[in-house]
Amino acid sequence: PKETQAIAQNLYTGGYISYPRTSSQKLPSKIGYDNIIKELGKQPDYKDLVKKLLSMKTLKPNEGEKTDDAHPSIFPTGYKPDKVTPREAKVYDLIVRRFFSVFGEPATRETMKVVLDIKSEDFSLEGTRTVEKGWHVYYEPFLKMEDVELPGFSKGEKVTVSKIEKLNKETQPPKRYSESSIIRALEKANLGTKSTRAQIIDTLAERGYVTGKALEATPLGIKTIETLEKYAPKIVDEELTRHFEDEMEDLRKGKIKEEKVLDEAKGKLNTILEDFKENETKIGNELKGAERESYMERSLVGKCSCGGNLMIRKSKYGQFVGCASYPACKNTYSLPKKGIIKVTQEVCTECNHPIVMVKEFKSKEKKVCINSKCITWTREYQEKHKEQQTQEQVKDLNKDQVKSE
Repeated sequence: PKETQAIAQNLYTGGYISYPRTSSQKLPSKIGYDNIIKELGKQPDYKDLVKKLLSMKTLKPNEGEKTDDAHPSIFPTGYKPDKVTPREAKVYDLIVRRFFSVFGEPATRETMKVVLDIKSEDFSLEGTRTVEKGWHVYYEPFLKMEDVELPGFSKGEKVTVSKIEKLNKETQPPKRYSESSIIRALEKANLGTKSTRAQIIDTLAERGYVTGKALEATPLGIKTIETLEKYAPKIVDEELTRHFEDEMEDLRKGKIKEEKVLDEAKGKLNTILEDFKENETKIGNELKGAERESYMERSLVGKCSCGGNLMIRKSKYGQFVGCASYPACKNTYSLPKKGIIKVTQEVCTECNHPIVMVKEFKSKEKKVCINSKCITWTREYQEKHKEQQTQEQVKDLNKDQVKSE
């Protein structure tokens, strides 16, 4: 979410989209739909879609309920982006197609449910298909809808049971939050703002409170919440946060005086801080063990040749890997200057040194051997490795082709 927000900001400052930090689902007519759509039609990717849109009798957006007094819903300005990264191009395409889709006709989906009576037991199956695409035509690349079409059935028809298979399944727990789904949950609970929610998720990961794409609370995250609930529960009280979010909104709309909000906030914050200060030592002692464990988990790269632990360290020149047995062992390894470094527990097949994951802004994650003298750092190896990967992909495609035939 943080990266997507940054990409949208770049598109906005480049003049390609409107202001992105908005919760509005309204498109006022004053933005000039016709002109924007006509300008977008000059781009080859959207020429046919624009032709279809302009053939409609009227252009009226299908709006949602959310409003934002400061900004309308995000929309493209009509200018074609120049010199953008593949990710920026994808976000721009998403915004353009979303903009087109709100002017489209309704889509019609048909659902068919069949109930089979097998020895007085009901067994059901359901299928859904798209009858009229409507707005789906414009938004298709980003649409996640599957068509499951059933054969034609008629009431009272008898079917032949060819096989009976019993599946032993257990009730599955709810899916963990992803970065995007937790932002939707925060929005629904009215916690944070449209500008801060992405940063909140980023901070949780950076400080080691959560881990993974399917967000999982770390021992440090769990212990932090347990400790604060025990000694300073108001700090983690979402009702208090929501209360002040609501008051800030009322303040912005002129429904409440700022003195009232500030006085109430000062009083409650002073109480919270007094409780925290009183139990500061206890909180620190309880979190000490969890923090040490979290630090080891985030920083332990692997084993050193001396038998000690190789740890990610920080200096005024940036991050590096050093042996925990220093000064007895002075082995050190350089790390890329830019990007977030994550440990992988993997070992290089070429030189047997640990491998780390590097994530630079606007780039995909890549694995890097910490040994700068390793053959994997040479251009020849990178080109050979890239060629090998391409060959493997071709082999996989050929296998799939054989299977499909």
